[in-house]
Formats: sequence, C-alpha cells, structure tokens
Amino acid sequence: MNHRGRLTSDDMRRLKPLHFDVPEGTTQVHVQFDYTPLHPAGHQHRHQLSLMVFDPDGPRLGISRPGKEGAYINAVRPSPGGVPAPIKPGIWTVFVLVYRLLTPSEPVDYTLQITTTSDEISAEPVVWQPGAVRSRGPGWYRGDLHAHSIHSDGSMTIAELVRFWREREVDFMTLSDHDTISGLAEVRSLAADDLLTLGGMEISTFLGHAVAVGVEEWFDWRTADGRQIPVPEIAQAVIDGGALFTIAHPRDEGEPWCCGCRWLHEDMMPGNALAVEIWNGVWAERNEEALRLFYSWLNRGHRIVATSGTDLHRRSQMEGPGRTALNVVFAEDLTEKAIVAAVKAGRSYLSSGPELGFTATSASGVTAMVGDRLPLEPATVEVCYDAVEAGQLLRLIVDGMPYAETPVHDVSGQLRWPLSKPARWCTVELRHPDEGLFAVTNPIWFEGEA
Repeated sequence: MNHRGRLTSDDMRRLKPLHFDVPEGTTQVHVQFDYTPLHPAGHQHRHQLSLMVFDPDGPRLGISRPGKEGAYINAVRPSPGGVPAPIKPGIWTVFVLVYRLLTPSEPVDYTLQITTTSDEISAEPVVWQPGAVRSRGPGWYRGDLHAHSIHSDGSMTIAELVRFWREREVDFMTLSDHDTISGLAEVRSLAADDLLTLGGMEISTFLGHAVAVGVEEWFDWRTADGRQIPVPEIAQAVIDGGALFTIAHPRDEGEPWCCGCRWLHEDMMPGNALAVEIWNGVWAERNEEALRLFYSWLNRGHRIVATSGTDLHRRSQMEGPGRTALNVVFAEDLTEKAIVAAVKAGRSYLSSGPELGFTATSASGVTAMVGDRLPLEPATVEVCYDAVEAGQLLRLIVDGMPYAETPVHDVSGQLRWPLSKPARWCTVELRHPDEGLFAVTNPIWFEGEA
C-alpha cells in the first residue's frame, strides 16, 4: 500500500491516521516513511514528525525519528521502537504525528509505504533474561530517572547507554524512550550488582511530556481509533500499575521550537501527577522556573515530589559545560520497587555533586528526615553537608520563601536553624550567588493544628 499526503499548518498537533489490512499468514510488516523538505530553508533541524503503529490489540511500534531504511515489525527482531510479537491479522492503523512544522507556511509532502510479507523470518529471537542485583539493604542511592536510546531519539544503543552510566558509577539508571517500551527487556537484562536498571517510558503528548518510571507495560496516550486519552486517565493507569508518573521539563521552551516540550495540560497542574522534574538536563533558567512552579504547587497543598533527569540523548550532553543533577534517594534496598517507592515518598534530594543530609526535630521531640511529616509546631532544622565549595550558600526555604541563609566556608560540616513560626513545609537549597542551584531537597512536611 502506498499513500501520499501533504501537511500544512492546519495539521499541527494532529494525528493523521491511515488504516491498512494485514492478511492471515503475515510474518512481517515494513513501514517506510519519507517527507520533503527535510531541512526547511533557514533551519538546521528537521520538522518534528513521528509515527505510531497499532495492531488490532494495541500499540506495536513507536518511531520518534523515522529513518530512510524504514521500520520492521515482526515476532523475532523488530526495529527499535517495536515490540516482538506474532503478527495478528486484521485492520492495523498507522498514524503520522505532526508535532511541529518549522515553516508552517511551507507545506510538507510525505509518502507512506506499507508492505506485508509472509516469508519465514530466518533470525533467531533474542530472549533477554533479567539481570540480578544483590541486596544492599537500606541506604542512599544515586541515579538518573530520564534517558533515551536508539529506540526513540537517542544516539546510543541500550548497551552503550548502560555502559555510559556504569562509567559514572551511579547506583541506578532509567531508560525512558519516547512512546515505546521496546528497549526495556534488554536494559533490565544488563542489571548487575554494580548497577540497577529501571524501566520507563516518556509519554510525549502534544501538550507536554511525562516520564513513567517502573513500568512493565506500554501506556500510550492514543488509541487505534485516533482518540487522545485524557492525561489524568493515563497518569492514573500508570499509578495504579505501581509506577511513578512524573511531569517532565514543565518549563521548557514550547512552540514553535518544540511542540509538547512545555507542560500545557491545564487539567494537570499538577493534577494527580506524583512528581515533577524540576531539573532537566543542565541547570538553566527554565529549571529555575520549574523550581518556582514546584514551590507554588506545594503551597497549594499538593504533595508532589521533585525529581531530576539528565534527559540524556547523547554522550556530549554530559561532557560539555553545565551542571546536571542526579536523584539521591534513601530506599529500603537497591531494587526497582524500592527506588520507585522512595521517590514517591519524597525521600530524596537532587544534586550536581554535593551531599546534603536534611532533618528536623519538633519541639515535642519528634525527628523527621526528608519526605517525612512533623507536628505543626516550632522545630529545629539541621543540615549536614559535604563536597561543597567555598562561596556557596545553604538556604532554608519555608513555604516557598527564603527563611534563613548561611554562607559555606568549609567543604563539609553541619548547621542548625531554629524554625519558630508555624510552617507547612520546608526544603534546603545549596546555591552559588552567580551560578544558581547546586542541590535541593524534597520537603519535610508539617501537619495538624498549631
């Protein structure tokens, strides 16, 4: 089947469906997608187009960046972005997703060619056995919650991505490719005593992206009949499945540069989201805006958690200038279930390298660590720090406003702040006056009657 079409500015934020029949006995479906111009005049980047294929049972293939060779769907070795399963006969649907046209006034012409074959697939199926990670027990674990591979728009294979994180000696890493789980079996197979590998996916809607961490199944935001599922429903399905639903890079630049990169879901501000990624990639003003958004949500009574994500697509992102942050999580063990549970509970802080210990003791003698609750009464806050630099400032934030600030003169140490007035929550930031944030904790909460 061959199909030709034209995209204009009227097609922005739309799914362009095409239905096709897959006959009985089919062993492979090949999808070839081409469009022109690839690089509009005056732009070095491509239009933001992707493909999605559904079989009669649900999603089978997600392609963030269609390539010249096309994509193969089969039961043995599908192309990156596709999951291996027998080819089910019936009506299939392929969508052209129009995120962004860099030159809306200039139409984009595309061709979509779909070929089915019934030849026997000669390749042997790859069976990925989950890797084993020895129990370490309760402790602080460092890792990343957002990264990509060739299964969506990243440049590294799964093996290269896992090797990248092993070189950095983190405790855990997450694969969160756009709108596919095709790499999860492989990434979980590469877990070992020195590195826990978490499964995730980035749900990339036209109005914002969300990272689901700890997933086993495909959570898509579209259906085969072209309906866009309300994001609160998607979030609840992720949560009901035991995973973490995180609003990703909520204050990134949006259209016309990137459709979906900025969070614009008015019914999810933050709605039932469990977390928000306030530090995406290298520290920049967009992350400062995300931090302020996080504080505003806390002040409105939302018990949402802050996370960071490198949003890694290629090695050069981590080798250039700028600071990225890892999640430092206090978990009951180094397992996917324990890490996800600890992040949900807010038992974590985000850091570009410095170490922070954050506790508070109420006037009645109750002590809490980050993520815990205290009675609504005066308290003393204590911060232990290490690997900081002279000239940085430790700042206590109470209900979204700076409450106390102390310059740091030593690499390590501790300090205490009395908190005499009633508060709803407090966090600690480590900043440099000119360079911005270096670390920030999740809140300690105060609740009850004063």
